[in-house]
Amino acid sequence: MKIMLNQVLEDKGISQNKMAKDTGISTTTLRNLNHNRTTRISFDILKKICIYLDCSVEDILYVEK
Repeated sequence: MKIMLNQVLEDKGISQNKMAKDTGISTTTLRNLNHNRTTRISFDILKKICIYLDCSVEDILYVEK
């Protein structure tokens, strides 16, 4: 799986710090997601990200073959 959160944030002109402040998700968690340095993501965090960015899971997660 590849996490494409960074691309979505760039497209929407939102910084990691702003998203962290607005959602309550820690900057460390967002940084790890942006750099694909995580092996799992909770449904709660995924839901917060999708609601905040008004996007679907498919916009953030990509299955590499």
